[in-house]
Amino acid sequence: MIFDRQHFYFFGSREVTSLHFTLALLYFAEGLISVFVPIYFWKLGIPLWKILFFYFLNSLYFLVLLFLFLPALRRLSDKMMMFLSLPFLILYYFGLGFLGDFPRIFYVLPAGLAANMLFFNTGYHVDFLGASDKGRFGQEMGLRHMLASLAQFSSPFLGAALIVSFGFAWTFYAGSAFLFLAVLPLFFFPKRTLSPNLTASAVLGFLKEKKLVPFTLSGVGMATEKMIGLIFWPLFMYFAFSGSIENLGGVVSLGILAGSVAAYLIGFVSDHGKRRRMLFWSAIIFAAIWADRPFLESAYLIAASSVLGHAAYSSLTVAWSSQYYKIAGAVSDASAFILSREALYHIARVPFTAALVLGAFYVPQEKLFVIGFVAAACAALFFLFANRMPHTNQLFHGER
Repeated sequence: MIFDRQHFYFFGSREVTSLHFTLALLYFAEGLISVFVPIYFWKLGIPLWKILFFYFLNSLYFLVLLFLFLPALRRLSDKMMMFLSLPFLILYYFGLGFLGDFPRIFYVLPAGLAANMLFFNTGYHVDFLGASDKGRFGQEMGLRHMLASLAQFSSPFLGAALIVSFGFAWTFYAGSAFLFLAVLPLFFFPKRTLSPNLTASAVLGFLKEKKLVPFTLSGVGMATEKMIGLIFWPLFMYFAFSGSIENLGGVVSLGILAGSVAAYLIGFVSDHGKRRRMLFWSAIIFAAIWADRPFLESAYLIAASSVLGHAAYSSLTVAWSSQYYKIAGAVSDASAFILSREALYHIARVPFTAALVLGAFYVPQEKLFVIGFVAAACAALFFLFANRMPHTNQLFHGER
């Protein structure tokens, strides 16, 4: 088992509150920086193909580290994994600040980011699954997203102001300072460990599980769409806003605020029998927003598309994530399931980003953006596969 069920309800609400506080600090720190990283690379003179190659390396390193660190993960608690993730993220941010002087660390930084993602994501999912009321996953996901977004919504604008005033490097250092305090509250609550019998074959087994094929396909869509949103869309907005960091930060902040409200509302209705309906319409709307973006020319329309896209994506991920946790709580080995999802995302991204790297060599940049937006629209529709999953009490009946 992934956690001790005797602590499930007793520690639930206080621990979830603590987890929300941790996420708020982390999201605030990342909001100062993350959206600006592709633009920072661009301003350093790094070509688009190499920016894409950075994220290709990130996914490749992640897969290597996952199976390399698997024996160590079995011995670590959820709290310790989240704590150990922070030094890697801090080193990553500091490394970004020195990239202009030491360009060769460009090939090392993705490994630090990958280690952070591996430890934090695994620890977080284990902790959230154990601390939450399984009958209210949607509400707790919505509340988590809303509180984190409210903490984060001002940070892109503040990050832009810091970048304009002090430069990228000092903004990266400022973001790092918030990370030290982020996980301390979590150590006041019970820790959980992964299954001691966790193996690579168990992780890979969930990737091949026929009953999970629809949800696996939805995970592929989520992973690939996110890459376009992470790399192409910030650069596209930056060019559309005539290189204005301040305008970019302001628009992203408005989008996060809109997403926080949408996430809370969708989380509430997801727990009242309407999750599938919310997922269906959110996926359709989000795909339509991506499909419309190649035709946008006005900076105002691009800003509006960004805000609407944040709201639709927040609604979609809350509905989808509530299903994620319901499945994780129902399978026989939640640890292996959680790691299988983390592996899946990067298995999907390796060939996808490799194709984008090749495209950047042979396709003009404007056309490549169009191809990316269309690909993101198609990937968003993959979320609809999640609705083809039967209810968890039917899917895993008698297997626990």
